[in-house]
Amino acid sequence: MILPVALIHGWGQHGGIWTSLLEHLDAPAVCNFELPGHGAAPAADFALDALADAYAAKSPVTCVVIAWSLGAQIALRWAQRHPQQVTKLVLFSATPCFGERSDWPHGSPAAVQEAFYAQVAAAPERALQRFSDLLAEGEVDVRSVRRALRAQLAAQALPTAATLLAGLRFLADTDLRSSLRETPPRQPILLVHGEGDTITSFATGRWLADILPRARLHALPYCGHAPMISHAAETAAVITAFLDEPI
Repeated sequence: MILPVALIHGWGQHGGIWTSLLEHLDAPAVCNFELPGHGAAPAADFALDALADAYAAKSPVTCVVIAWSLGAQIALRWAQRHPQQVTKLVLFSATPCFGERSDWPHGSPAAVQEAFYAQVAAAPERALQRFSDLLAEGEVDVRSVRRALRAQLAAQALPTAATLLAGLRFLADTDLRSSLRETPPRQPILLVHGEGDTITSFATGRWLADILPRARLHALPYCGHAPMISHAAETAAVITAFLDEPI
């Protein structure tokens, strides 16, 4: 039996990003969480442990967590802090550390982050639309994926500049590598990652697959940062098979 599913989206979007995937996924989505100030969620601090605990408190006693990008970082912490609740994880385009470090070449360089931060501060709507377009880079049909992502973005009110900047600071500061090495989640984990992802490189998916004891990596050739949009049917089939497996 497939357990209830809790969902966490990524920076700048909202819970509607999962619509296409859920149309193909044979699993009850009981909790579709939205990040602070995103979608219909009220503004709040981007505090990793507090968000993980808050989502856990609003979820069933046992559940599967499906998360994307920034949301995947929260999901990993949730699995660490509430191991009896989270039975399995499905992580799209996940990274333990979004920013580049001296010992982490797979992240976004500080100069790139600073430039984007300035763009968001100056013109948040335009910057968010450009970022949405970047999610489609690496796809075979970039235009159709961009249209789908822009349609999702426009389906709800955009986050405020303050909210977006707080999320970017969270991404710049969060580094889960040491924590994952010391206390890796023991749940079965499915990592879904596009090989053409320009936001969180495919190397981050390989790193997580190597470091997490029960993780497997499902690679998607010619896929960007939003597989739940561009490869909804394929990823739903892979997820369903994963969830059907005994724990």
